[in-house]
Amino acid sequence: MKIELGILNDGRVMMVCEKPLPGIVRRVEYYRDQRLCMLVYKDNAVEDELMECEVPKNLALPVEKSPNIIIMTLFGDLEPVGYKAPLVKVGEIY
Repeated sequence: MKIELGILNDGRVMMVCEKPLPGIVRRVEYYRDQRLCMLVYKDNAVEDELMECEVPKNLALPVEKSPNIIIMTLFGDLEPVGYKAPLVKVGEIY
């Protein structure tokens, strides 16, 4: 599954998924040392299906500044579904 990050005009961070995720995202953990986002789901049954998304260097600063992230999921011909999830930063700021 392909996941892409983007920055909206107002500075908010958005994550777009081309297919439905296995569950509702409880939080997104951003590992500073690896520039990697990990999606953590509300349902423990899908805990084994953690998704990762590498953060490009040019998006690292906006991700650092953001308290949350907008999750957008595309469903074929239907309207996209979006919601906010907390963005937790892990590790030392470098």
